Amino acid sequence: MDDDAVEQPEKRAPQTGLIVAALVAVSLAAFVLQNTDSTPVTWLMFDRSAPLFIVILGSAVAGAVLSEAAGWAIRRRRRHNHRH
Repeated sequence: MDDDAVEQPEKRAPQTGLIVAALVAVSLAAFVLQNTDSTPVTWLMFDRSAPLFIVILGSAVAGAVLSEAAGWAIRRRRRHNHRH
């Protein structure tokens, strides 16, 4: 290769993470726009009405939190049992 040759900058492929994040954002926006109807929600003694996307997203978040809490409790119990 000649020393006088000018190096061309490498063309970067689009970041995969950025593409995935954009697809998730567009999908979430479509989900929210398609599920704006209000739906009744009954929990214990509370009766309310909320947009459907709030109910679904709230349920998903609550499920993720409970799953993490259960996993934490299981890992903690296993560590405790290995010590004794």
